[in-house]
Amino acid sequence: MTDPKAHHTLILGGGISGLVTAWSLLQRAAQRHVRATVTILEQSPRPGGSLVTERVEGFLVDGGPDSWIASKPAAAELCRDLGLGAALIETIPANRRIYVAHGASLAPMPEGVVLGVPTRLGPMLQTPLLSWRAKARLALDRVAPWASPRQGSTDEALGPMVARHLGREVVSAFTEPLLAGIYAGDAWSLSARSTFPALVDAAAHGGSLMRNARAAVPKRFPGQSPPSAFLSLRDGVGSLVDALVAALPPGTVRTGTGAVSVARDGDRYVVTTAEGEHLGADRVVLAMPMHRAARVVRSLDATLGARLDALGWSSVATAFFAYPREAVGRALDATGFVVPKREGRRVLASTWVSSKWPGRAPEGTVLLRAFVGGLGHEDRASLPDAELVALCRDDLSALLPLHGDPLFTRVYRFLGSSPQPTVGHASRVAAIREALKNHPRLVTIGAAYEGVGIPDVVALARRTGERIADEAPSTGL
Repeated sequence: MTDPKAHHTLILGGGISGLVTAWSLLQRAAQRHVRATVTILEQSPRPGGSLVTERVEGFLVDGGPDSWIASKPAAAELCRDLGLGAALIETIPANRRIYVAHGASLAPMPEGVVLGVPTRLGPMLQTPLLSWRAKARLALDRVAPWASPRQGSTDEALGPMVARHLGREVVSAFTEPLLAGIYAGDAWSLSARSTFPALVDAAAHGGSLMRNARAAVPKRFPGQSPPSAFLSLRDGVGSLVDALVAALPPGTVRTGTGAVSVARDGDRYVVTTAEGEHLGADRVVLAMPMHRAARVVRSLDATLGARLDALGWSSVATAFFAYPREAVGRALDATGFVVPKREGRRVLASTWVSSKWPGRAPEGTVLLRAFVGGLGHEDRASLPDAELVALCRDDLSALLPLHGDPLFTRVYRFLGSSPQPTVGHASRVAAIREALKNHPRLVTIGAAYEGVGIPDVVALARRTGERIADEAPSTGL
């Protein structure tokens, strides 16, 4: 039961953003001896958003993200704080490589490609993924002056920026498929500053972009295995959701309850649910995709709603295939492959899950995942299961190949869930935050603000929860 004298926060959205905000708020409130309560409203039947893990016939299936980037510490720190430190795992060392679809085959991603940009000339000269003209253009990176971005421009798309330094073919071979895999978007429209700021900083130094990007990569001693670029959890990323829910007071998370509007009531807010319930709160956190948040706040502030709605989104789906090992006609000696647009295939990428992580498939079997959808092809993510599975199976069979029927298949859809930080994204986010100044104690968070990766989302949510607790009146000991 809610304490009527406590500072109450309503969080609209029970994905990782909402869960971490609630957890960090209550942790900090306890430290400050603040009487604080939290309720999370999640319209779907389960919390966690795109972080969903299932066990199917002895296989461990992460339907959405299966990991996070290891170089950003926020997610791993959260796992340790929740008692999951011993469950953190790295990718299988022998398979820390990736392939690129090339015609009817798979070519190794050349060594030294960082953030979709080559950092070493030697491997580029040997790869079949670039023409001899593209290789000659790469060699000029060390000596040719660059064309500067358009006068007065403060932001530009990642594709044109890389093409200006290294040529368009590098973008189509490496940068585009990487962006498609992370953002389900288009390298020619996504903001360089909002997607890969480290690459923009490397370019700003002047001289060779390849050399500057290489200088930013951590050094390794000869003979060392490449470090794991990603981390996950032994029982899947869904175990992070389970740990967060378990750490919250009973009844904090209300699933199957969606918010339809937010209104002011003096110094407080009133949230109306789809069922017609009216819930009061001292503070409201919109922890949902911006286009959904826009609908919720439109009656409160049309300008804020319009600014939230101005940020684009795309949709993706994942299809999983379990096979006996002998049914796959090639070595699965990598974490998977990406597909450049120029290949004309329908899948964006494939993860060889059982080769990427230990403990994902029973002995003698493999688990494969394919991604479809993305900007311009969102309709594929909404295809009926049978059609989507057939589409993915055709493309996978052409490149692996596959023999016989799978042991089982699974489809997961994430519609309108992939933010598109296109050119000008930072300015649009700044405009949203400016509009929020008219609404004290109304907060918006999520993947569209400071990065789409789990560590970025966790870091923002954790800061948000702590700030709410710090701003709440202290009741003392």
